[in-house]
Amino acid sequence: MSAQDKMLNVASRLGLTTLKDMQGTTRMVYDSIGTAATNFTFFKGASQRAFPFTNVGANGNQFQVNEALLVEKIGFFIPSAADGITYAGLGTNSVKFDFVIGNKTVLKDVSCEFGGEQAFWNDGAVGSSVIDLEGVGILIPPQVEYYVIAKPFSTGARASTSIRLGCYLFGTGALLNFNTTI
Repeated sequence: MSAQDKMLNVASRLGLTTLKDMQGTTRMVYDSIGTAATNFTFFKGASQRAFPFTNVGANGNQFQVNEALLVEKIGFFIPSAADGITYAGLGTNSVKFDFVIGNKTVLKDVSCEFGGEQAFWNDGAVGSSVIDLEGVGILIPPQVEYYVIAKPFSTGARASTSIRLGCYLFGTGALLNFNTTI
């Protein structure tokens, strides 16, 4: 089943009959926090943060009517500075995280390890660490809140560590399309 077919199948089961008429796209949403910490909640409250820390905009952690994202990759990176402009890979850190959609935890205690799959090269030199859900995918439907709870830890010592952190969700999306020329 393709990503588009999965998205339409889930949308149909949720009663979202007009999603099939929307524009398909590749989509990425990200959120980052420029202050070092040991626990992060990404996307929740992101509408209070400005670009370049996040790209979710005024709607915060939910998509508009007839917009959705089938998440195929979840990645983590480190904002190199508190201004959120430059980024680095996880270095010697890894991240344990939960992914929540609505009031359901869809991924729990998943570890994204440094040195695993890398994608989205930041600043042309260092890749971010990624969990690949391609072939499975997790749908974030329209108007349903989503967030990621992340806890960074030292890869070697397996102990909690305080760092800056960012998270992105990448996959197949649907964008609102009126099918008319305005």
